[in-house]
Amino acid sequence: MVAVTDYRQCSRPGCGNRAIATLRYNYAARTATVNPLEPGDDPHSWDLCDRHLSRLTVPEGWGLQRTEDPSPEVSVPVAAFTGPGTDIGDIRDIGDIGDDDFTDEEMQALAAALEDGVGGVSDTDPLTSAKRRPVSRVVRRTDIPQPSGHHPSRRNLPGRAPQRHLRAVHYDGE
Repeated sequence: MVAVTDYRQCSRPGCGNRAIATLRYNYAARTATVNPLEPGDDPHSWDLCDRHLSRLTVPEGWGLQRTEDPSPEVSVPVAAFTGPGTDIGDIRDIGDIGDDDFTDEEMQALAAALEDGVGGVSDTDPLTSAKRRPVSRVVRRTDIPQPSGHHPSRRNLPGRAPQRHLRAVHYDGE
């Protein structure tokens, strides 16, 4: 018999705790966003419990954004929203930023810094793997030995069939 819960569980495998926040990844912007628990069931988001949210890290070069404060009964450590090398004094609540907080020069400098950080890659560019390096040696098909039926484990078998001692003779009926 399956137990039914009246709350959403953490999406991490093996965890049955109550979910308190929803995590979403934006691969194009290289950001992970943590929101309070969102209604609905989106297959591209993760519902996390307090334990897994406090241990949350993002890949190197990614940012972690918190869009709204969690509910009052939930306490999320600041370490969950910072990465290595992040100064806690630099963190501002997104709600503190107004329309007139940045000048045009600051916005242009920010856009240029983001452009440099992404490396000029647009969303329409094809995805590539690591840069190709020249191969040190050319391998041709003729250099690769062809498979044969000979195998070292078959050494005890004779190399060819032994000569038979019986022969067929033609009989004329005399």
